[in-house]
Amino acid sequence: MLASRSEVGARRQAEHELFKGAKDLATAEVGDPIGVVRFVITPEIAERHAWAMDDYNPWYLDDSPFGGRIAWPTCPLLFEGSLFYDYYKYPVGGSLLAKQEFEFIHPLKLGETYTMTGRLVDLYKSGGRTFFKMGVSITDPAGAEVMRTAKTIAAPVKPVLEEGRGS
Repeated sequence: MLASRSEVGARRQAEHELFKGAKDLATAEVGDPIGVVRFVITPEIAERHAWAMDDYNPWYLDDSPFGGRIAWPTCPLLFEGSLFYDYYKYPVGGSLLAKQEFEFIHPLKLGETYTMTGRLVDLYKSGGRTFFKMGVSITDPAGAEVMRTAKTIAAPVKPVLEEGRGS
């Protein structure tokens, strides 16, 4: 028997409900070790990412001068999504992606196991929001760094105005 539309909707969770983080953002401190994620970029992931980006460069689909297929440079973002909120509790007022930075050091090869390590590197307040900057290092199986990213998250979605400032 097929489930009704309302039954399917009742079981479905919003993305923020899937996060497992327990530490309150109000207690966040620069230096917090956010977590570690290990991942492998499979041929299926690379093909799906090429389709999503509408970029069918043969380096991603067939072969490259780097000794085999390589992954689209932003493929690791598929695995980074839950890193921050599997450590910190999702804020009641929601959050926004404020900024994303990348430094590509070496191409990522398909089939290799990479390690992504995150740490809170900056924390500041501006315009009624708190900004949390997570620094991420991605290393290959030998421990060599292949990529760095920084992701700044702002919370809450709706700014909290300071007393005596506007309405």
